[in-house]
Amino acid sequence: MAEERRFVSLCDRDLILHLSLSNFGSAYAESDHDAIDEDDDFVFDIDPTVLVDTRKLIIDEPIAEGLHSIVYKGWYEFNPVSVKVMLPMQTSNVTSSCKAKFQREVNLISKIKHKNIIKFIGASVEPTMMIITEFLEGCSLNKYLESIYPNALSLEQSISFALDISQAMEYLHANGIIHRDLKPGNLLLAKDKMQILLTNFETAREEISGEMTSEAGTYRYMAPELFSKDPLSKGAKKCYDHRVDVHSFAMVLWAIIKNQTPFKGRSDLLAAYATAKKMRPSLEGFPEVVVPLLQSCWAEDPKLRPEFSEITQFLEKLLHNYHSAEEKVCPTTSVQEIFPYVEDNTEHENEAQSLNTSVCLEGQSQVITQNSSPVVIAQTEHKRTLKKGKGLWLCFQKCFHIC
Repeated sequence: MAEERRFVSLCDRDLILHLSLSNFGSAYAESDHDAIDEDDDFVFDIDPTVLVDTRKLIIDEPIAEGLHSIVYKGWYEFNPVSVKVMLPMQTSNVTSSCKAKFQREVNLISKIKHKNIIKFIGASVEPTMMIITEFLEGCSLNKYLESIYPNALSLEQSISFALDISQAMEYLHANGIIHRDLKPGNLLLAKDKMQILLTNFETAREEISGEMTSEAGTYRYMAPELFSKDPLSKGAKKCYDHRVDVHSFAMVLWAIIKNQTPFKGRSDLLAAYATAKKMRPSLEGFPEVVVPLLQSCWAEDPKLRPEFSEITQFLEKLLHNYHSAEEKVCPTTSVQEIFPYVEDNTEHENEAQSLNTSVCLEGQSQVITQNSSPVVIAQTEHKRTLKKGKGLWLCFQKCFHIC
């Protein structure tokens, strides 16, 4: 019976709606009725050439579920695809604001073409709002890291993945697009586990010089300038720019190398609070060769963060050193050749353990230190303290001979 109803053509919209809702319970059915838009005069402004013929689309089983959408495996013109179906499933029941967000996402992703960004195939607005992209046999980076835990990726593989991400982000920023939700869950791993592709452009938008929606993205990976100490109303706006993605990249890079969740053990709101209070994940036992990059990327002052073009250059150079080395050299022994460290032997920090978390002072900011997994990279014997702010940024700049 299950096999008989596995493939459903979207030309029968009532059937696909019924089967999809039956898979996920009655909650979605109720939301369909609750979300009817009283002001249903929204007119989509989407290039007709990106709209697909839904009669050529076949829906298979669901492969992922989000708050505002369900992702299915499917076929379009007999080619495997991923189909993101927006909720509620009937366009007539979607609010004007949600339609506008969907339209923005389609208009953005339809213009994007990059080897490290998921390929857009088409979209549909009736009878259901859908975005169709290429189908990858792999999984999200988040799921892959969970599958190998407590082991961690090699530093070389971590840098290779980071380079893929940086190149994708460099392309977006060069085209005036901010992603605003960079995290392991929005990074897909190809079947060969050798390439990363960026996905999910729900919160992405074109960068403007004025105010944009605050607290957009995922709290744990969000830049501090997106937060506010005072309560904000829903949809409140703040001034920020594309460098919020650079902070998120730093958090993702930390998560990839350590194979841990930033601020693990804290709720999303407490993780956001930690970031707002100038706290960062622990760098204890972290490969020293990438510490300056990491600290410059998550700098409190956005102006001190590097551009992705500079991050890409650094990662390419670092990866080249691995590939071209005639003999195996531990990266931590060559740090001084790449970055001029400033030793600070006058400031020794006292560790205070509380609930597997210790806090150490670095300059005027605080850094959250979490217990590392016993299988990840061994702890370093000596701690170095880098001067923050311009000192660290100049240190990063010297790698590229930037004046």
